[in-house]
Amino acid sequence: MRYEPVGHGSPPLQKAKGEAQAVEIRRLSKPFWITVIISAVSLMAFVSFLSWTLDRNSIRSSEHIFTAMLGDRSDHLADITLEYGYWNDAVENLVESFDMTWIRETFVDYMQEELQIDGIHLLDGNNQPKVHVVEGKVANTDLRVRYGPSMSVLIADARNTPQDEAPVPATGLVGNLETLYLASAVLLTSYTEDSDTSTDHVLVFARPINASVLADMAEKYHLPGLGLAQIPPAFWQAGYDIETVDRRHLGFFVWNPELAGFRMLPLLALGVLAVYLGMYLSARMFFHRATDTVRALAEAKHQADKVKELLANQVRSDPLTGLGNRRLLDEKLALLQDVKPLADGHALLYVDLDRFKEINDTYGHETGDLVLLHVAEALTGLVNADDTVVRLGGDEFVIVFGRARRERVLSASRAIVEQLSRPVNLDGATYTFGASVGVAFSHKPSELLRQADVALYSAKRRGRAQVAVYSSDLLDFRHVPIQSAAQPG
Repeated sequence: MRYEPVGHGSPPLQKAKGEAQAVEIRRLSKPFWITVIISAVSLMAFVSFLSWTLDRNSIRSSEHIFTAMLGDRSDHLADITLEYGYWNDAVENLVESFDMTWIRETFVDYMQEELQIDGIHLLDGNNQPKVHVVEGKVANTDLRVRYGPSMSVLIADARNTPQDEAPVPATGLVGNLETLYLASAVLLTSYTEDSDTSTDHVLVFARPINASVLADMAEKYHLPGLGLAQIPPAFWQAGYDIETVDRRHLGFFVWNPELAGFRMLPLLALGVLAVYLGMYLSARMFFHRATDTVRALAEAKHQADKVKELLANQVRSDPLTGLGNRRLLDEKLALLQDVKPLADGHALLYVDLDRFKEINDTYGHETGDLVLLHVAEALTGLVNADDTVVRLGGDEFVIVFGRARRERVLSASRAIVEQLSRPVNLDGATYTFGASVGVAFSHKPSELLRQADVALYSAKRRGRAQVAVYSSDLLDFRHVPIQSAAQPG
């Protein structure tokens, strides 16, 4: 039976319908109110549980933040200690000779003011102190009195570094709740291009963890009330065990994290009591619309991210080969400024195809594009995951090595010349070309491309299909020696 709407001219029918709806509503009201009461109690229980869960999550998140922050500070201090302990100048001025002028210039003012290290100590092979720098001054001090028995364990851990290898700093907490320190010790070690030489001296750096430091940490990492305590944190507090390097438990870092559930509980309770009936009627439609909105926003964000990623890749990639372009090369070289190089320095390899113009002129640019794709694939297959292959333009390619030793770079250079000198079959036809390679090693990333270009020019002058390694002699092309590609200079 089809429903026919009643017109304005039928008031008796409308009145009868309204009375029937009123009767139905009254009939449903009793179980509805029972349902409302039960639901309200259940929702209040859920809100209380949600509040408790949010508070626990807030505390755990805050503890994770503190753990990561303390770990970062420990790693940073270890890096500083290693930088000064694994240093030829330090060995020369602290072990081979004892230069107080150098000590004052290196450790006193800079360490205290810039790095907040107020304890610097040097011990000889008998664990006898040679010098102490305390709070920016060279002064005598008793390590056991200042740092407690934990310092002896830290120094012993530092001495466990294998002889004549790169030292490993020992880092941890020392002292007590009244005078707590984060300390790091390292075995002084010198190095040459081929080897490391351990000494019997230990260098110790110590940073205080006092009220001022805790206040700065509390403000920076949002840890209200951060302090030291002997008793565990209360139910509403977050905490972190204070354990020294010799496994002594001193107490706890304690603070009062912002508890989302505690702040929300009163408001949630009032809101439940005040708007529950309205929520019951509108919740279904609201969540339906909210879900659709969230999905639409998520999809829009996903599409925007895809577009952003696509644009970023297009800006940094070569449209033909998919390799990086000059912009990516500049970014990689800029990043190398902050990377500590190996002994030979950073490495860059400059490749220029031989007789590529003949292929373009003879067979057309489509064939030239196939050759470039083949070269891109070949170069990509000859490098590691941390190396970067770039097409500068035309038939010029560059490889920026991540952390590669000289032998691997030269081996890759020879492999490139050998592989690209072989005839290649593309679309049923065989083509022969070649490549010349210029190699540069430098501790200055900004010089790599220029030096590799000079080496590449030298390789071209030798007759192509050659490898040349940059040296200052190449700047005077009258004295360039002749080398084969199998044995690059």
